[in-house]
Amino acid sequence: MEHEKKPYILFSHNQDGEIAQTRITREQLGQIFFNEKNREWDNIHLALPEPVWDKIYEDSCLIYEGFTIDQKAFGAGKAFYRDGTPMAEGIFGIKGLLYGREYYPSGIIRFEGSFRLNQAYGPNYPIYGSWFDEKGKLLFHGKFEFFRSSLGYPLIDEPKGFNLFKESVLKGHIFMWVDARKYMAQYQEDNKESEKAK
Repeated sequence: MEHEKKPYILFSHNQDGEIAQTRITREQLGQIFFNEKNREWDNIHLALPEPVWDKIYEDSCLIYEGFTIDQKAFGAGKAFYRDGTPMAEGIFGIKGLLYGREYYPSGIIRFEGSFRLNQAYGPNYPIYGSWFDEKGKLLFHGKFEFFRSSLGYPLIDEPKGFNLFKESVLKGHIFMWVDARKYMAQYQEDNKESEKAK
């Protein structure tokens, strides 16, 4: 599906674990974001409005360019540090990046791979991919193991030394569960009304 000739992009892994780009449908987009086996949320992608291509500025600095819902990153896009250096790119969903890349402030790639959609406290966290040091040297490639702190915040157990990316210029511009619940509530209400009409 395209919007003004800008396709939705899915960063998926091929058999070698490398990221490949493909066009995807709205139905597939929903499955990527909400494949959590939670019946209440199975059809949330049907409740969400069509993402639109937009640019988000803060203090006249471009901090995001890509698909959005309610001026929040959702779909294929790219986030930037305030100096214009790329910060992250790929597929954004609830709580941030789901597939793609993170960059150090120097512009060197930090991580490339897949993230888990976190339904609990804290951000999305890597589940598979490659971690690089600030000189671009590969430090780890494979499955990331995590555990939750006493507060439920996800922490990376393997590889040792990898910390979740805490710096984000997108604070306030990330689509969150509360944003999705707003649309889900309306979707459920509309379904009740259509059932009554039958």
